[in-house]
Amino acid sequence: MRRTRRVAAYSVPLAVGVVLAGSGVAVAQPSAADVANARTGAGISALQGIKKTLTPAEQKQSSQLVVEKRLRADRGLAALLPNYRTGLPVTQAGTVSVDIAGTAGEAIAKAVRAAGGTVQSTSPNGSVRAQLPLNAVDRIAARSDVRQVQPATQAMTWNEPDAQRRQLAKKAVAAVQVSEGDKTHGADTARTQYGVNGAGVKVCVLSDGVNSLKKSQDAGELPAVDVLPGQAGSGDEGTAMLEIVHDLAPGATLGFATAFTSESSFADNIRALRTTGKCTVIVDDVAYFDESPFQDTQVAQAVNDVTAAGALYFSSAGNSGNLTDGTSGYYEGDFRSSGATLPGVTGTPHDFDSGSGVQTTDPLSPGSLGRPVTLFWSDPWGHSTNDYDLFLLDASGSVVASSDNPQNGSQNPYESLTVPSSGSGYRLAVVKYSGADRFFALNVVRGRFVDSGSLKGFSTAGVTAGHSAAAAAFSVAAAPAAAAFGRPLENGDPANPAGPYPGLFTSASKWERFTSDGQRHVFYNADGTELTPGNVSSTGGATRAKPDITAADGVATSVTGFQPFFGTSAAAPHAAAIAALLLSGKTSATPADVRTALVSSAIDLGAPGFDAVTGNGVIMAGPALAALGVPKK
Repeated sequence: MRRTRRVAAYSVPLAVGVVLAGSGVAVAQPSAADVANARTGAGISALQGIKKTLTPAEQKQSSQLVVEKRLRADRGLAALLPNYRTGLPVTQAGTVSVDIAGTAGEAIAKAVRAAGGTVQSTSPNGSVRAQLPLNAVDRIAARSDVRQVQPATQAMTWNEPDAQRRQLAKKAVAAVQVSEGDKTHGADTARTQYGVNGAGVKVCVLSDGVNSLKKSQDAGELPAVDVLPGQAGSGDEGTAMLEIVHDLAPGATLGFATAFTSESSFADNIRALRTTGKCTVIVDDVAYFDESPFQDTQVAQAVNDVTAAGALYFSSAGNSGNLTDGTSGYYEGDFRSSGATLPGVTGTPHDFDSGSGVQTTDPLSPGSLGRPVTLFWSDPWGHSTNDYDLFLLDASGSVVASSDNPQNGSQNPYESLTVPSSGSGYRLAVVKYSGADRFFALNVVRGRFVDSGSLKGFSTAGVTAGHSAAAAAFSVAAAPAAAAFGRPLENGDPANPAGPYPGLFTSASKWERFTSDGQRHVFYNADGTELTPGNVSSTGGATRAKPDITAADGVATSVTGFQPFFGTSAAAPHAAAIAALLLSGKTSATPADVRTALVSSAIDLGAPGFDAVTGNGVIMAGPALAALGVPKK
C-alpha cells in the first residue's frame, strides 16, 4: 500500500516468478513494492479470514480478544502473521482486564466470579470491569445479557512530564509552593482589589488520585478536601491540581473523586460531585480513548447533566499537538476511495492524498512509538452499520497491529490499536470493509504524522474531542507561565516558548506547542439522532468552537512528580479557580454570566479573534471580574 495511482495484483508476480524460476527461464524479479504489498495483502487477508468466521459469542468481542485467542490456538495463523502483536496485556496467569457492557451488572459480575475472574467495578448502567481469564471470555460474551466485551478502555491525564525541569525544581527550597499562574493571570492582585478569594464556592477535581493529600495538608499546601467515599483513586495528579486551585482561590471549599476506576465510574463520579458533593465548579484532566468525537457519549452526557443543573465544568483540551505548530498526529475527513485492491482482501483503503496522487497509508514519526491510535467514523454510537478497519504496517509491509471489529448495526463506530514500542517505518491504513462512505477521525494520541521517504504525512486540525468538547464545558488550552518546557517534543523540534512570570500574560504570550487544537465537528445529538438528517459528511453536522479558553501551565506545586506541572492538566485548574473567584465576587452570577465574562475579557493570542489553538484567548482574573460587574473594594 504505497503511493501510486493504482495497485497491481501483487500476488501474481510472486507466483509467476517462482514457477518460471523453476523452469530455468530468466524473469524480472518482483520489485520491493510488490513484495511489501504482497506481505500487506497476506496479513490483511489472514485477519479478515478471522473476521469472516466469527462465532456468535466472538461477534460481541473486540478483534484484539478474538485474534489473541486464535493466535494462541493456531500455529498456522501465527505463521501468517509473524510480526503481529495484538497489544493485549495478558497476565502470566492468563487473565485480561475487560469492560463488559450489558443489561444486568450484578448477574454478569456473578458469572465473572464463577468463571474465575475478579470484578473490579460495576456501574448502575449494567457495565462491569473485570479481570477475566482469556479462556473464559467466550463464555461471558455468549450470555444474552451481555452486549459487548472489550479490553478495558484506557484513560490518560494531560500532564506533560519534564524530567529536566523536575531535577532543577528539586534544588529549589521554599516553605510553600505557589503557582506562577497566580501572578501571570493577575489573580493575586484581583483578590486584593476585588476582595474575593473563592469563599462560598466549592471546586471539585477529577483526576487519577490524591496519594499525597495528607502530606500536602501537613505542609500547609492544602486545607481539608472532601473526597467522595471510596473514590480517592491512585496517583497524585489530583493533589497537584487541588494545589493550583487553592493557590488562586484560597477561600474555596475543595472536593475530589477519581476518574480512573472505569469510564462508567468517571461518568458516575461527575454526577455524584454535583448531586452528593454539591460542587459548584468541577474540573478534570482525563480522557478515555473511546470517547467519540462526533457524539456526546457517556462521560460527555454526564458533563451535560451537571452543566444543565448549574455547575461550571472545565476540562483539559489535551496535549496531542496542533496543526499550526506542526505537532499534530490527527487526521479527519470524508472517506475517499483509493480505488486500490489487494488479492484476497475485502474492502478499499482510504486515499489520504486529496491531490492528484493516491496514498493509502499515513506514516508515523519516531516519537509515535508506544502511542495508542483511535479511529472513529460518523455512524451513531452503538448503531454502526458501516464497517471500517484499522491496520498498522511496518516498513516491510507486514501487518503488525490491527483493529477490525465487525459493525453490523449494534456496535460502535470505533477501532483502536497501539503502536509497538520499538521499530521504525510504521504507517497506518484505514480500510472500508463494507458500507457507505463516512467522515472519519484518525488519532495517534500524542504522536505525529510525518513525511517518510516517498510518503507524505497528512494531518488536519480538530483533535480536541470527547467530554472536553461538550457544548457547555470549558475546554482549556495551555500557555506557559514561567520557564519553558524543558525537552523537545520530538527530536529536531524548535525550542518551546517561555512564559511572562513574574509579569502578566499579554497578547504577545505564546501557547504550548503540544496543546491540542479544535474545532470539533459533531454529527449526532447525544441520543444518536442526526443533527443534519441524511448528511453525515464534512458538509453536514455542526461545529463547536473548541477549545474555549487558555490558561497557565508549567507551574510550581509541592507534589513530587509535578515540580513543575506542565500540560493542559495544569491549565484547567487555573481556569476553574478563576471561575471560583468570579462566583465569590457575584453570588448571583449564572453560568452564562461567568462564560461571557471570561470569554469577553480574555486576551487574544495568535490570529485575531477565536482560533482553533487558544480559543478565545488567555483568561485574566481582574478583567473577568470587571466584566462580570464586580466592584473593586
